[in-house]
Amino acid sequence: SDATRELIARKFKNAAGLNIGMSPALVIGHPTTLVVSLLLIPVTLFLSVVLPGNQFLPLASLAGMFYLFPAVLPVTKGNVLKTFIIGLVALIVGLYFVTDLAPFFTQAAQDVFAKTGDSAVKIPEGFQGGALDFASSLFSWIIFHLVYNFKIVGSAVLVICTLALAIFNRRRIIKESRQG
Repeated sequence: SDATRELIARKFKNAAGLNIGMSPALVIGHPTTLVVSLLLIPVTLFLSVVLPGNQFLPLASLAGMFYLFPAVLPVTKGNVLKTFIIGLVALIVGLYFVTDLAPFFTQAAQDVFAKTGDSAVKIPEGFQGGALDFASSLFSWIIFHLVYNFKIVGSAVLVICTLALAIFNRRRIIKESRQG
């Protein structure tokens, strides 16, 4: 990020305060991400069996665990214990979100299989599919349910929220550029 920012600052003189968006894959190798992800894999398996009401056993999703924690690192400043606790709470809630969204994931996979015949998306009879690394996000869950349950109104709420956040962010950026 810093190297990219320096390159852009050299090429474009007016881009001094530019923020660069980077993929979370850049911090997957951070020691805290690795340690917490590895510790939470057996904990997640245990929780998926003992949590009442949970209907999701994350097997393939365990490989995506490393993508769940990079966003937490700036908040915890890389503290392993804090990251573990936040990760634990997020995974408990996430297991319930995946359980809630599994019928929709399953229907989507069945629709794709019916159209394409691609065996990669064929879910065996009596099973439901889900993905801990995608469906366990509070934002994903809220966005899905707003659009699915409230159709146009839910979509409008999302558009209004997005525009409000964009305006807020733009004002913040302008204010910071005037101060800096």
